[in-house]
Amino acid sequence: MPALQILNLSRTSIKSLPESIIGLVSLKRLFLNDCHRFLILSPKVGELKQLEVLDIDGTDIMDLPKEIKELTNLTCLEVSFCAYLSNGRRAMQSDVVVPCGIISALSHLEELNMSVNPDDKRWSACVEAIVSEVCTLESLNTLKFYFPRVELVWRFLLNSSMWLHPSLSHFRFTIGHHVKRTMSRLPHDVEFELERWERCLKYINGVDIPTEIKEVLQYSTAFFLERHATVKKLSDFGIGNMKQLKCCVVGECNEVEVIIDETDARKEDNEADANEDDDVDAWEEDDRNEIVSKTSGDIKIVLGSLEYLYIYYMKNLGRIWEGPVQPKCLSILKFMTLRTCPQLTTIFTTGLLDNLYNLEELTVEDCPSIKTLVSCKISTEPKTFDFLPNLKRISLHYMPGLVSISSGLHIAPRLESLSFYNCPNLKHLLIEEVSSKDLKKIKGEWNWWVALKWRSGRPSYLDDIFVPINI
Repeated sequence: MPALQILNLSRTSIKSLPESIIGLVSLKRLFLNDCHRFLILSPKVGELKQLEVLDIDGTDIMDLPKEIKELTNLTCLEVSFCAYLSNGRRAMQSDVVVPCGIISALSHLEELNMSVNPDDKRWSACVEAIVSEVCTLESLNTLKFYFPRVELVWRFLLNSSMWLHPSLSHFRFTIGHHVKRTMSRLPHDVEFELERWERCLKYINGVDIPTEIKEVLQYSTAFFLERHATVKKLSDFGIGNMKQLKCCVVGECNEVEVIIDETDARKEDNEADANEDDDVDAWEEDDRNEIVSKTSGDIKIVLGSLEYLYIYYMKNLGRIWEGPVQPKCLSILKFMTLRTCPQLTTIFTTGLLDNLYNLEELTVEDCPSIKTLVSCKISTEPKTFDFLPNLKRISLHYMPGLVSISSGLHIAPRLESLSFYNCPNLKHLLIEEVSSKDLKKIKGEWNWWVALKWRSGRPSYLDDIFVPINI
């Protein structure tokens, strides 16, 4: 088929390319993604001179043949080296994951996505050279890359023209040594959510808060922070560095006690006012004017672009927010999940209730110290609006300390779904807490529902929408 331009063999059981692949002289796109039995990429692929897209992500290959450098028309390369390194496999692999000179030879690359096994010592040995080669790719706009050491990020930031004069519209950076787990505590749907955003920073097993991380964070729309050893607040990474964040996932950071401390915003604001002139001069010398324009200004609007917040396995987290809440902070947040935070006692303060008018879904699981979602005193002055006016779904699971949904406060007038499981001390409900004309479903254990007491009587229609959990 010498005229064939696209060959898609994705998700098949193919193990290798046939010798006759060299006959496809017009081939421009070759897809082998998720071919889990594909073990070796034949050097013959280097003869496909017209090839523009090569996707071998999700295969079982261990390295790239040096002949890849002959594919000078390549604009997209997707590859993964994630196969398990067993003794049997080591005999058939080279000592180098990506031979020297391959990446720099592909000078027309616009998209480079590389996934690696973090346990593969070959990557740690050659990654420094690969970073240097990536920095030469002037047309690159999409990059997925694993930096096992933070200092490699700084080398990339200093030498990459795509960063100094930003053309990198999409990136997926994983920074810090991490161990490949057999089972992850992060659900697949959350991993998918992180991948959905165009500029994602994953910082894993970190210590302190390096300048390199703050620098990348300024451009990130998604931030995944896991197993940080010393950080006590998310806001320690800099309120001004999180202006573009739309998705934030934080987990297993045992020293974190609060997510946002409002005093950090005021502190940054004062420092920005005091040092603005000096900072601008310094950035100009470094050719970083654009970064200054993005980080200066009113930083008091904390997480003003955030839509998705997922917090899990936080040993010492006691509260979400510390201090007063300025208008528009967290005002775009739509989805919030809190999982396995044993010390968490406070979710909604008065200020947060006022700001979270776009919240649509709330999930709280395995947080035994939570007694009620609303643990603050609400002013008796009449409100012209309802609290949490767009909240549609509430899930409260494994909450042994829960005694009330909202302490009698009328919230979520558009609530559609309520789900309870293993909340043994939630024995009384007020109709004000579930009084939504849009309520379509209440899920829970049947025995709990039957024993539930209503301080002002239970409307009969609630029995019609109750759905018992099938244990």
